[in-house]
Amino acid sequence: MVSKRIIVSFAGIVVVGLALILYSILSNKDLETVSANVNIQTEQIAANFNGKIKELQFNTYDTVKTGDIIATIEVVQTEGECKNRTAQQTKQKQAVAEYENAAIMYKDGVITQAQYDASLDKLRKTQDQMVCSGDAKHSENLYAFNAGKIFYGEYKIGDEVQQDDIIAEISSGKPQIYAYFSPRKAKKIKLDMPAQITIVKYPEKKFTGLVKNIDKVDIMGQLIILDINEDIADLNIQNGDAAIVKITF
Repeated sequence: MVSKRIIVSFAGIVVVGLALILYSILSNKDLETVSANVNIQTEQIAANFNGKIKELQFNTYDTVKTGDIIATIEVVQTEGECKNRTAQQTKQKQAVAEYENAAIMYKDGVITQAQYDASLDKLRKTQDQMVCSGDAKHSENLYAFNAGKIFYGEYKIGDEVQQDDIIAEISSGKPQIYAYFSPRKAKKIKLDMPAQITIVKYPEKKFTGLVKNIDKVDIMGQLIILDINEDIADLNIQNGDAAIVKITF
């Protein structure tokens, strides 16, 4: 009688053990994030002078092309600020004209990327200094140096701006998902693994992605960077928007 009880007890332990193993396998089949958010690399378009917003060519979430004018600023300078700036003013006007011409030719395929980059570099260098047109008031344009989508633009026509104020931020690459997983479970994650992505503000939409980078472990956990397969350019998605990522094995 005792031996039968021992056998039954042993069988019960085996069943429980197998159940635990099966549960562990099933529970590890899907890995879900501890936290995740949208990460958008942006280029800042800053004012290079003090003045007032005269024109705004684009709104937040609009798409722009390389060389598009983002804003026009009316610059007001005192006589003292304008002294001895003739040479600088001439260089800037020349650089602006060359860049606008190069941007058109680059779009039309007339010049190379290197030639366009040279004109862009020259423009950036000349715009690093506030220059004078010789008049008390004159207008200066701010350009999109790269094609992308405007993710920031809070100024209105008539607003005063100071040198280095950020007028707009333009996406400089495709949005990615920065996802954090438990470091223990994240050991199973490999590059190019597929994932299911939910952006919290659009719960009805389903996205897919691929693991593109496995970064360092920090206080949030193991950072996994994913590309989004679908085009989200038409959605009102901002940097830092919450997301949920699930990787299925």
